[in-house]
Amino acid sequence: MNTWVNLALVIAAYGFGGFSSGYWLVRWRTGRDVRTHGSGGTGATNVGRILGRGGFITVCLADVAKGAAMVGLARWLGASDVWTQLVVLAVIVGHIWPLQLGFRGGKGVGPLIGAWLVIDPMVLLPTLVVTLLALALLRRFTRAGLCGLAVLPAAVWWFKHDRVIVMLAAATLLVVFYAHREHLRRWLHPDAPAS
Repeated sequence: MNTWVNLALVIAAYGFGGFSSGYWLVRWRTGRDVRTHGSGGTGATNVGRILGRGGFITVCLADVAKGAAMVGLARWLGASDVWTQLVVLAVIVGHIWPLQLGFRGGKGVGPLIGAWLVIDPMVLLPTLVVTLLALALLRRFTRAGLCGLAVLPAAVWWFKHDRVIVMLAAATLLVVFYAHREHLRRWLHPDAPAS
């Protein structure tokens, strides 16, 4: 693939990532903006607060599918591993900061998981193990998930042994953590005043 095709793929990934199933599902079902409730995000957890388990599962699957579909397209077009990681980053950035929703979207976990399910599902195994252990200790789903995601770069190194891929995976993870910054702040500093 030439550079222009790769760049077009990255731009397309941002646009596709920006399609927020959570926002549109809640808007269709209730007429409300999901971002005015709960965490203010468009992801599955916040949708579940309004639409219940069915809404949570629907949006979760749709968000995972976004990441999986873009990586699948990148592979079908013959993108290199590096460009594929840039596609992953772009779809997650689009999910978190969608242009059509005024740059207020979800938190990026769903597309990240979907992407790695296509790239190499084994990379997610340590993440799953740590998430389950953390869930048993913390009894908080989001916190446990963030603990699990924290081991992703190490898992990528273990299975891929490619420094560039590890760095890009770590950069993507930092974007996801930045999207969760308020949650992390409340977790690490529970007595701090709300911003």
